[in-house]
Amino acid sequence: MALAARRTLGRQLRADEFSGGAQTNSVLKALGFVVRRCSCGGHVLGSAASTRASSPTQGRTVGIRRRVTILRLVTKGPPVDEPAVGEKLLRQTFKQAWPANLITKFVITPGGFIQAPWPDDLVVHRAWKSRSAELRPLLAHAEAVLRSVVTRRVLLAAKGKAKILTIGIDLRGGPKNSQAEFVAVYDVDRAKLVGWTGKSYPTPRQERSLVQVVDVETHLMHLAGERTLVLGCHDLNMFSPRARANQAARGERRRRSNAMRDAVRDFQPTVVLQHPHDTDTPNIWRMPWLSLARDFPSVRTWASGIAYGSGYKRARLDRVLALTKSDEREVVDLVLATAP
Repeated sequence: MALAARRTLGRQLRADEFSGGAQTNSVLKALGFVVRRCSCGGHVLGSAASTRASSPTQGRTVGIRRRVTILRLVTKGPPVDEPAVGEKLLRQTFKQAWPANLITKFVITPGGFIQAPWPDDLVVHRAWKSRSAELRPLLAHAEAVLRSVVTRRVLLAAKGKAKILTIGIDLRGGPKNSQAEFVAVYDVDRAKLVGWTGKSYPTPRQERSLVQVVDVETHLMHLAGERTLVLGCHDLNMFSPRARANQAARGERRRRSNAMRDAVRDFQPTVVLQHPHDTDTPNIWRMPWLSLARDFPSVRTWASGIAYGSGYKRARLDRVLALTKSDEREVVDLVLATAP
């Protein structure tokens, strides 16, 4: 309501002109909105803009720290794309939109949170012929992009609020449509990049173009006191019974899935972080999540990073969020608008 008034009047409403709670809710109900009591303790917020429009103490419990495992930066609208835009969004999130007194182990972004061009003229093996050694120049290029996103100002703003930050970075536009999808893992306390992984299991459309992360061990990391499985977008389908039924028994997809499952079984992760791209329905990931949780009981907390784009949607955002995480008490969502 405050944001709507500011756009209409050119200024914010004063506290003596309009109040939150019943007065705001009655207007929204009259317009046809359904107002429901939030069960998350007030930490599921709207866009960064609407959060900034609220009063500094509205909905906050001063002095009581709430600790959770995962906070998802949910992007709503067109992709972030530009590193400078991503840096500004992260900085404003930690400085202005962060839920009061909240401390989390992990902050996760969607896959492809940042889109960057392919390094000039770099040619590497792709698809199932991908080679781990050939990832080095690609990761060096992605790290240069990362430095312009996770800046000193972002780290200062995040200090004391989050321990680990994961950033999805895609490289696109290479020779013969070459592409790569990486996830950077950044230790906020140490101000240090501590790991890279990325997509190991391509979509059918990427069968020939994706430079795959061949080494499944890169997905397994000890982070923030948790045994953590970090997945690229489609990697979650390595745990899907439906995907397995469609694999050739001796094919590359079956071999990669078996290698991943064996590694996960030995590692026994407690937390799983997935980094999909645009998610407009929870049905994309629901079956593999439930199967993973069933087959690997060491997993306690899990979540998909969500980008809810600007095109056609098959499900409401609240349903997408509710069915792509393990537990509302351990996974908090912060929805950020990526367009004015």
